[in-house]
Amino acid sequence: MLRTPSDFAALSAAPGVTTPLLGVRHRTVAVTEGTASLRLGIATSRKVGNAVVRNRIRRRLKSIARELAPQMRPGAEILIGVRTAASTATSAELRAALTECLRRARLVEVSA
Repeated sequence: MLRTPSDFAALSAAPGVTTPLLGVRHRTVAVTEGTASLRLGIATSRKVGNAVVRNRIRRRLKSIARELAPQMRPGAEILIGVRTAASTATSAELRAALTECLRRARLVEVSA
């Protein structure tokens, strides 16, 4: 997981792709023996909703990312920015949006 402000700042200038529900910024780093092969961060603004809504979206995205992790490129660092429309999205819509972003970023090879 991306946790420190410096982790998030490193991805602020990284290339990204967007959908109406999510925005994804990404970069690939060299994988060494002591580092994780995938690092993920989720940024959710208060504009999305109250704490309950924001945490529900984060839990859903973490679960989806766990399922997609084996198909992702090793060494990927991904920052998911949640947009306001995601507050009313279903888990299936979030999965489709995240998969589309990762496919367009060439971080995962998934057709659907």
